[in-house]
Amino acid sequence: MMNCMKATLLIGTLLVSASTLAIDKTAAGAVAGAAIGAATGKSVKSTVGGAVVGAGTGAMFKSGDKGKAARKGGAVGAVVGAGAAAITGKSVLKGAAVGAGAGGLVGEATH
Repeated sequence: MMNCMKATLLIGTLLVSASTLAIDKTAAGAVAGAAIGAATGKSVKSTVGGAVVGAGTGAMFKSGDKGKAARKGGAVGAVVGAGAAAITGKSVLKGAAVGAGAGGLVGEATH
């Protein structure tokens, strides 16, 4: 039953992300990331983390100055997130992903 639910959510995510190409890439990434986080995680924290990573990734795919600022912010955020995860004994890869997403959002917002 759980595998069926995950497959349904994944297909729904793909449909939503395909239909949201006309809207802002940051918002589309947040929707897709939240859906994937909800499908693969066990808590609201997974959904929020997925939304942050998705939104940051969407921001980094933008062209122009905002996209460039988001990519710079994502690079810095990945380093900070990986370092913080290593210090606290958490998953370094997950820390880098969430840090990059948050950094991409901050980079886009501050530009």
